[in-house]
Amino acid sequence: MTYVSWAVLYEGEADAAYFDILIPRVMEDLVMAHGTRHVTIPAAHAVRLQRQGVDAVAQEACKARDAFHLVFIHSDAGGRALETSLARRSIAYCEAMANLCGWNPTRCITISPRHETEAWILADPAAVTSALGYRGDPSELGLPPTAREAEALPDPKSVLRDAFQAARGRRQAYHASRINPAIAQRQTLSVMRQSASFATFEDRLRLALADLGCL
Repeated sequence: MTYVSWAVLYEGEADAAYFDILIPRVMEDLVMAHGTRHVTIPAAHAVRLQRQGVDAVAQEACKARDAFHLVFIHSDAGGRALETSLARRSIAYCEAMANLCGWNPTRCITISPRHETEAWILADPAAVTSALGYRGDPSELGLPPTAREAEALPDPKSVLRDAFQAARGRRQAYHASRINPAIAQRQTLSVMRQSASFATFEDRLRLALADLGCL
């Protein structure tokens, strides 16, 4: 039996609430479908790295390296002008760990949703309406009909907030850290794979799990 522990670096708390649910779900799905042995995926990360400079993150990660097998580095890709620079920044953490303590870059998985994390949160409109307790058509809440269209939104965060207020009313306060995990639990991964950035993330994770001998 193989136990795969994981570490994370997130942009913020709302992102953490979402990815803490999504990451183990995706790992479980991959090992169930393609696993070469019995693999245990813990529901919680072993280490959460602090958002700080690249070298400081690498030092923190390398000190704790015995506690995890994979590390996930999250950054929103931003707009087109920011996408390349932020992708390089994410990769820089992996490179810094490799240089400092020989961490295998294949086992450092970058998570880069297009524009914002909400582009993935909105990828499955049925999951969003279910989490909001809304029984009408997703279009009535202004939700994009497909993952591809969600990924193309320039401001997915505001679309999600507006959908919440349309479903729940403005008297109920919007808390992303509460609604994000509820959506993550309901999302259908086959639907999310229509998002190019999600498919890229899953490919990176598949390579990392294969490197561990799990796939």
